[in-house]
Amino acid sequence: MPQYMWEGVFSVLNVLVPGVVLALFAAYYQNRRKREIKIEGKLAVERIDGYEHILKAFFEAQELQDATLEEAENAETILGYFDVDTFHFEYPRAFVDEESFDAFYDRMKDLKKDYQIYLDRKVSRQLDKSLHLYTLLKLWLDAFCDTEHAVVLKVPEARAKQHIDWMYKLTGMMVFSHCTWAYGALDRVVCKQMSHFSLTYRKHPIRNGLDKMGDRILFWIDNGARKGGLIGKIGQGLLWLMMDKNARSLSHIMETVVQVMRYVHFSDDYQPQEFFEMQRLPNQNDQELWSKVFKSQIHGS
Repeated sequence: MPQYMWEGVFSVLNVLVPGVVLALFAAYYQNRRKREIKIEGKLAVERIDGYEHILKAFFEAQELQDATLEEAENAETILGYFDVDTFHFEYPRAFVDEESFDAFYDRMKDLKKDYQIYLDRKVSRQLDKSLHLYTLLKLWLDAFCDTEHAVVLKVPEARAKQHIDWMYKLTGMMVFSHCTWAYGALDRVVCKQMSHFSLTYRKHPIRNGLDKMGDRILFWIDNGARKGGLIGKIGQGLLWLMMDKNARSLSHIMETVVQVMRYVHFSDDYQPQEFFEMQRLPNQNDQELWSKVFKSQIHGS
């Protein structure tokens, strides 16, 4: 081939090859970016759906319900012996009865399982903290339910059901403010995260390390508090010092809840005044049997 033809071929190749390479690179990058946008879009939709469904479930659970006039009068008589705040003897919707509470708790477990992978770190941690309140209450209320149904206590099934549903309402009256706090804290974190929504994952090694260290220290202190002797006393003292005002209030309420549970079990035969002012009490054997069964249910949970 003449030289001028070779020069023409090379001139065409000099233009064509870079153009083809750039076109292939652009197509590859465009397809990759489309896939990334599709994945990010799915993550964003799932995360926002998770926010919406979880907050809706919490809002519905903590919505206050009006007690009947008879329930309010009975609750005032019982809770008047304790230093607890009640909001006109109203209670959250989740505490209407055993079925309502279990339905809410199961719903939250399912939502957490379905959306945990899509939630950001801050919302995930606050969700655990807010749900911890209901987990703690479920532990004690389940123990009371199982105690009322225990064969050795010989409580008729219908009467046991009445005791259980009444105890859920009384518990709701005592913890309504903590239920509102659990929802409010989660709502604030979600709103803050939505205000600067981002799907970028940041490792935050220092923050994560401090959180893990704090969790590990709390685990060690909690284990120590469960032991007897000097180590147990030191652990309990450290836990009390580390509690904030809200946690200390909840601890006080849980002590009251157990005392109210004891009365509700014997409430068919004793008036609140007789029981709490010790004018007339169940015999010692019956009280010890209830305590034994209740403790066995707590430790067996």
